[in-house]
Amino acid sequence: MKMLPDLILMNNTSLTTFLAMLCVVVSASSGCNSAPPVLTEEIAPGIYRIKVSRSNVYLLAGENLVLIDTGMKGEGKAILQAIESIGRKPGEVSHILITHAHIDHTGSLAFLKQATGAKVVASVKEIDYVSGLKKTWTMGREGFGGKVFKIMLWFMETFPFKYEPASVDFPCKDGDVLECFGKVNIIETPGHSIGSVSYYLPERKIIFVGDALSGVPEPKLPPKAGCSDYQQARRSVKIIAALNFSTCCFGHGNHINDRADTVIRKLILASGSPSVR
Repeated sequence: MKMLPDLILMNNTSLTTFLAMLCVVVSASSGCNSAPPVLTEEIAPGIYRIKVSRSNVYLLAGENLVLIDTGMKGEGKAILQAIESIGRKPGEVSHILITHAHIDHTGSLAFLKQATGAKVVASVKEIDYVSGLKKTWTMGREGFGGKVFKIMLWFMETFPFKYEPASVDFPCKDGDVLECFGKVNIIETPGHSIGSVSYYLPERKIIFVGDALSGVPEPKLPPKAGCSDYQQARRSVKIIAALNFSTCCFGHGNHINDRADTVIRKLILASGSPSVR
């Protein structure tokens, strides 16, 4: 109950902000599932973005299928419908790749794992969160905004939302290479969370960064309040920017589909950090 004293100490303005944010989260925790997600586009050959209530889920369609992240709890059935909408079957999903263990990315993981029989890949540093041994609200968040966000998540995970744990079949770390949809390189990009990873497909020049960067409302550095370690998050952006990719796919917002690596390098320069090249 440690979060309650923090809530009591808030001034009126902060409390108003908290309550407004809380309304958004409670709405999200219900799944916002009155309508199925829209399979917005095939963003590259065989790669689809499924827009769910609060985040993006990506579907890689080759010989088998691969999902990247799973949205909020309650969105699994809609994701299965999206798979079927392109003429494929849920049983073809061989892997589910998790960028990080926040609940808007892992909420439907247990459901989808059971529905598809897929193997789950997640950072070795976040196994306890994915498997339910630790609550995700206990992850670090920076500054006062981060404290407000933690209170919001504590309420969400204590009352309206119950995370369903899932086992991790393949704990991954920096430098690992997955054999699914060709070669998928694991790039550790912590800072937004302690174990955030990006999935890099060098042959296709595409990278999936989760929340290591934001696409809302346009490409930008991750918001500080959402980060466990903001300076580490900024260093991770430099790691991403040093790679060669044309397409960058975010956990939230629209992707960049042309010279994305250059766009990210310009973000770093605009933020006042030295260039990576």
